[in-house]
Amino acid sequence: MIPLPFLALALEAPDPASMREAVSRCDRTQMAQLSQAEPRRRADFAAAVYAEQRAIAAERAVLLNGQGATPAGQASLATARAALDARQQQLDDARTVERAWRELNDEIRADFLANCALRRRDDGK
Repeated sequence: MIPLPFLALALEAPDPASMREAVSRCDRTQMAQLSQAEPRRRADFAAAVYAEQRAIAAERAVLLNGQGATPAGQASLATARAALDARQQQLDDARTVERAWRELNDEIRADFLANCALRRRDDGK
């Protein structure tokens, strides 16, 4: 079973809408808040991925040691391996989404720096 913290992180991929809005308005305050929150979000994600990968590896090791000799044991072993493979695929998908988010985040921040560095916000700050 996937740990709940990992599941929550995987389901709550960052939404770029607030960053894109901040860039369109050249809102330095909002960009600063979003940028300051990002390292913690990344660290939490990395910790959850690490924990899940360790759990998958540990369960895989147990399966390798308990190779069922009976047909029922083999079927049960195959089912357990399939479940682990599904967990690994979900983890790999979460990593792929995370990489895509990081690339998008970097591009949005570059857009902000290129287009807002010399412009002031509408409120004059």
